[in-house]
Amino acid sequence: MKGFWKKKLPACLLSLALLMGTVPMASAAWADLTYDVDEDDYVWLDASDFQSIYDDYTGGNLEYVRFNDYDDFDEYGYFAFEDFDGYEYDDIYYDDLDDYLFYYNYDGYDDDIDLDTLQFVTYNNIDSDTLDFEIKLYGDEGSATADIRIEVYGGSGSFGDVELTYYVDPDDDVELDADDFWDLFDEESREDFEYLEFYSYDDFDDYGYFEAEDADGDWVQLYDSTLDDGYYYYNWYDTSSSYDYALDRMTFCADKNADEDTLEFPFTMYGDDNDEVDGTLYIEIGEGTGTSSKADFVYQVDPDDDVTLDAEDFYDFFYDESDYDELEYIEFTGYDDFDDYGYFGADGYDYDDYVRDYELNESDLDDGWFYYDEDEVWDDYEFELDTLTFHADRNADEDTLTFDITMHGVDGDKIDATLAIEIGEGTTSSTTKVDGDIIYEVDPDDTVTFDRDDFWEFLDDETGDDLEYVRFTDATGLDDWGELYSYDYNDDRVYFDEGDLDDGYFYYDSKDLYYDDDCTLDDLTFLSYDDADGEVVYLDFTAYGRDDDAKGTVAIAIGDVGGVTAEGGDIRYYTDYSGRVQINANDIARFFEESYPGYTLQYVTLKGAPDYGSLYYNYYGTSEYGTSYSMRITADNCDDMDLYFSPSSSQYALSELTYVPSGVNYCARIPFTAYGTGSRSVSGTILISVNLSEVPDVYGPTPKNTAVTFPAASIYTAVSQASGLGLSSIQLLELPAANEGTIYVGSGTSQRADTSTLYGYSSGSQRISQLRFVPATGFTGSVEIPYVACNSSGTPIASGKLCLGVVEEMEDFSDISSSTWCYKYVLELSDADVIDGYSDGTFKPDNQVTYGAALKLIMLAAGYTEQAPVNSNVFSGYLARAQADGLVSGSVDLDAPITRLAVSQIAAKAMGLSINNLSSVRPFTDTSDPYVQALNAAGIVEGYFDNGTSTFKPYNTLTRGQISAIVWRMEQYQ
Repeated sequence: MKGFWKKKLPACLLSLALLMGTVPMASAAWADLTYDVDEDDYVWLDASDFQSIYDDYTGGNLEYVRFNDYDDFDEYGYFAFEDFDGYEYDDIYYDDLDDYLFYYNYDGYDDDIDLDTLQFVTYNNIDSDTLDFEIKLYGDEGSATADIRIEVYGGSGSFGDVELTYYVDPDDDVELDADDFWDLFDEESREDFEYLEFYSYDDFDDYGYFEAEDADGDWVQLYDSTLDDGYYYYNWYDTSSSYDYALDRMTFCADKNADEDTLEFPFTMYGDDNDEVDGTLYIEIGEGTGTSSKADFVYQVDPDDDVTLDAEDFYDFFYDESDYDELEYIEFTGYDDFDDYGYFGADGYDYDDYVRDYELNESDLDDGWFYYDEDEVWDDYEFELDTLTFHADRNADEDTLTFDITMHGVDGDKIDATLAIEIGEGTTSSTTKVDGDIIYEVDPDDTVTFDRDDFWEFLDDETGDDLEYVRFTDATGLDDWGELYSYDYNDDRVYFDEGDLDDGYFYYDSKDLYYDDDCTLDDLTFLSYDDADGEVVYLDFTAYGRDDDAKGTVAIAIGDVGGVTAEGGDIRYYTDYSGRVQINANDIARFFEESYPGYTLQYVTLKGAPDYGSLYYNYYGTSEYGTSYSMRITADNCDDMDLYFSPSSSQYALSELTYVPSGVNYCARIPFTAYGTGSRSVSGTILISVNLSEVPDVYGPTPKNTAVTFPAASIYTAVSQASGLGLSSIQLLELPAANEGTIYVGSGTSQRADTSTLYGYSSGSQRISQLRFVPATGFTGSVEIPYVACNSSGTPIASGKLCLGVVEEMEDFSDISSSTWCYKYVLELSDADVIDGYSDGTFKPDNQVTYGAALKLIMLAAGYTEQAPVNSNVFSGYLARAQADGLVSGSVDLDAPITRLAVSQIAAKAMGLSINNLSSVRPFTDTSDPYVQALNAAGIVEGYFDNGTSTFKPYNTLTRGQISAIVWRMEQYQ
């Protein structure tokens, strides 16, 4: 933005200027004050400049300014000022400018305008010009007339081309946002955007197709030959013919085998008064799985893990590539040698016996037929395609395996394709906070035996060579905290200390032992002393191959090494010692989708049983999936169960997991890996806090831009209230997002808090009372900081949350306090101007909410603007808009109570929640409404669980407090 300059009138010309005060602005050759501004920019009108002019003319103090005469400026921009509430800016155009008074010393009355907030805002693509304004200044020495000028620096004044880009991966889709087009049009024109047309675009049929909703509400697929026939409207209700489509309900669906490329779609946008704006829509198609493989199907797996092929991937590909034939089965026709990397397993027949996970190796994979329909499997070497799984060996190299397949259709079509399985680097399986290339964990007074394959994989990753032997070059803590031994060439046990450790040669293959100092690597064992709890032993080594070598470090963590036991908590539950926890499949689905937006959870594998209490499948014996009896999940069987989000009757259902506590005041952990579409997977941990009662949230509102010190005493009280114990320290499980704020340790900003440190309550170098949350500048909203509370041994005894409501200003209702269950929801929604109370200063949280009031709250939370009444009912405007947008159908009594079912239907539709990717397991027995299920999947509404049965009670009504909780969750979801 250009600066401004001001020109004071010489004192000798003062009297002449006063006489010339009535000269028309158009004849002014100069101005008392001039501002410069570029197109698509703004310039502040400084109140002190006007005071200087008034002082020059009269020697007095300015009170206010009024515009008398001025050029028509509507084609160039508009004036804007901060309203009396100080929350937003109001706009002033040519016809209304002389109606306003602009005060130098703003006193806050509703009709006054603060002169110091006045600015001139320019449009984009305007001509350069000079705008002259005659103003009248009023003060304690009478009035004076002056001239101001705004020099506008614009372009040609014609509408330029605009651009918009969307991104999508192969076998995925991206929705167009009508508001993106509206904003582009609004920058170029003062009209309202009405519709657009596409023309002269790339041939895109090889990459995918568009899908849009037409005037009849039908979804239509649009290809290269039909896209330019349509009119794409900003508002769906403006559509009228079969070639009219809703722009906001338009999606580009990329083919699974779409190449990485950018598609160009030129378009022309039309306004409601015939303005036209040309532009180009770009759709960039990415790599999809993030792999360089050029195969038609790509799956990824880590060493010592497995990946199951998705039959639907093959079905969809075959249907797209064939003459609309349907897939019957596939067979492998050619492939690499893969026995050194792993094997396939599948369910099917072998010699008249049905075998689960029948092992198929390099020699017999091409003998099998893998059927899409499991009912077609009945003969030898016929298997279910949906169970075909590749199991990667523990020491599998990082590599890509390629398999040629032929796909056979029901009608006889054949399609050849390529499958690639990418084997990754794997991960180090350790929960300790220690550094090392190879990490082992052991309890005090116990042993841990080294795994030779860990050293093989280390050398292979570093050099690609095959391991022959290992030599240890240095050690730290070995003599203090334990003993190391192995077996030599004569099969005698040999002990090593720090002084002679470097004498040993530890061979991968025991057959290579030859000299007395040669020992077996796979028998190398560490025995920890009973007083070594919390210590770490480090062993430096060199791994030797046939051609290369590499240096590394073994770390041995003994017992409770800082932060080990407090790990976890991606999904958190709370129960008392006599309760039960039903694991919510939707919680894991949301966790997966946070890591991979646009992908869908398919199944989950548990990586361990809880260390305290018991986990059961079908605990209540009411499940329709997997098995009819209750089954306890143990460390031995957990990895054998794939728990499906949308199971068939023979598959285990993710929704059927129940945790049963044993004891009190502990945190149980359940590790898992979630697998989804696109061969995506993510690991996490369920944390269950078991106490006498649930740890209450510690909640407090705070003004924006104000730092908050952690209330150590309140956290202590909350934990003590729930457990009957006092906490020694806490460990943070998550940190706030960067746009919310930062947690610092101490008064400065040099040290940030982390999720590995135990922050003490009354002792330790870093304490809870030193933690300080600093909100991001201007941020308002809800911040949740989960933690585990630990005893003096560092063992978690409970889990809780510190919740902060960062607000514009602190509002109070006389009948709601911090002890009221809905206090947080009401306070933050009121601050966001979504909800308000009664004129007597109350909120009345227990009053029944009406249909009209709930409709308004839901629509505002979903992003709708205020709707003016269309009849005598104050909520009638919201109903009219809701009916027009398809949120509500039929006649409605706005003054009647609203039901939980109606709230769920309106909220899910207003938020645009999909009802297509929901679990096949219905969450409630008393309603199958898809919008209820979608809102439940989003974590916005819950049901009532009792003895294995979950109900929703769809026809129950809600109170004002209850609707506040739902609307608050909508705000958080948005």
